[in-house]
Amino acid sequence: GLAAPWVGMALDQVGPRRLVRWGVLMSASGVLVLSFTHEVWQFLPAMVLIAVGSTASGGQIGHHAVASWFRVRRVRAMSVMTLGGAAGGLFSVVVAVGVEEIGWRATLRILSACICVFGLFFSRWVRARPADHHQPIDGIEVPEGSPPQSAVEWNVPHREAVRSVAFRQIVLFNMAADFARLAYLTHLVAFVDRDLGAAAVAAGSTLTISTAASFAGRLGAGYFADRFPVHRVAAATMVPFALGVGLLALATAPWHAYVAAVLAGIGFGASVPVRPAMYVEYFGLADFGRIMGMGRLTSTTGGFLGVSLVGLMVDISDGNYSPAWTLVACAAMVSVPLVLLARPPIELQERHRV
Repeated sequence: GLAAPWVGMALDQVGPRRLVRWGVLMSASGVLVLSFTHEVWQFLPAMVLIAVGSTASGGQIGHHAVASWFRVRRVRAMSVMTLGGAAGGLFSVVVAVGVEEIGWRATLRILSACICVFGLFFSRWVRARPADHHQPIDGIEVPEGSPPQSAVEWNVPHREAVRSVAFRQIVLFNMAADFARLAYLTHLVAFVDRDLGAAAVAAGSTLTISTAASFAGRLGAGYFADRFPVHRVAAATMVPFALGVGLLALATAPWHAYVAAVLAGIGFGASVPVRPAMYVEYFGLADFGRIMGMGRLTSTTGGFLGVSLVGLMVDISDGNYSPAWTLVACAAMVSVPLVLLARPPIELQERHRV
């Protein structure tokens, strides 16, 4: 989160391909350093490398690159791109098995090598669309002799965008959503393992189930966000997530958590492509990297508060997660009216039409 504005600035200046390669190398290096740590002072620089590297090679880069190739089908394309991250999440069980079988250090070293090899290999196809590229936007060919397709676009400068009411409302929504989302991701496995009595691998599979369910959410949100106002679709994504987390507050057996993970996973996945899509739909492509980066920096505060407050509540209540999950579900529901208020900045868009 802290690196997001600088990553966004680099995106707008040098493009995604060069940046994603540096991000892959930093992430792989951080995981490798982590495998050799013995002290806290060694752990912190490793985590900084991983955090900055994952920001410079993760969803922020993909959203920026994909958005430049699409207009009518933009959110659908962004949703398909996010399936890669969801597919990676399915390997959490493999990592858990590796930790049990060969130890966490050896597992991290293998993971570092995989990040480096596969990340650099696939980075060859990551790039933004040049303005004079022969391939048409959305891949839709215009018949020869037909008038060019007209579409209203705008490029709001980042300094004006971040001062707008719409930007502040999107950020407030993202803060509430990240409060809930990151608390859910961070504490889910520990809750199923400790409170519901599941084995380590079975507890890890809860996160895998949630990730698998997110596939449907991502694709569904992409489909609907290209047809309906994006802020209304964003609001709808938080409803199944809140229901799933609310069910966790009532869970007494591992299978309850599995059902909750499906609901929460659908909502979680659906929000992934829609949230960055709001920035590009509202403010345009020219400064998309900077605007998205600054939005991520501020919304990170919500995620930090959610993870920390849930942990504190569990400690105070002697390990009882029910009050904490109730708070997380409430935060998810609070985000719904916040995003419904985030209407497009019509005046800014009219002023900066291209």
